[in-house]
Amino acid sequence: MHSLADRLDRLCRLLGGGELARRAREYGVAEQLERVLGALRAGADPERVRADLDALDEGFARHGIDGLTARTRAYQPLSGTVGHQVLRGWTCPAGHRCSRFTEHDTAAPDGDAGPVCEALGTPLVWVEIPL
Repeated sequence: MHSLADRLDRLCRLLGGGELARRAREYGVAEQLERVLGALRAGADPERVRADLDALDEGFARHGIDGLTARTRAYQPLSGTVGHQVLRGWTCPAGHRCSRFTEHDTAAPDGDAGPVCEALGTPLVWVEIPL
């Protein structure tokens, strides 16, 4: 089973450019997509729209696009490997965050808002996470 945050992360990444919305209309699941986006914009508990995410996945799968919001593969590091001391990057700005994380080595230059959340239309939040 995939976490809701991971599913929302995948959905947000696919929203740019309008192709996802166009295909959702074409595949008959535009209403479900709008309910998911409406819940995110309103700051509602995303659990309320889990069934709509499932319907999106099913609608796209019927047209040959598998794993729209559910990952089909996952990376697991070997035990004993060493990570970085501090992880720096951008994360979801929503009240109920998805799991999106875009890694960068340094903070954004002054005036650069960084990557944008397509669901909310606002910049992602810069974070530094000690490991």
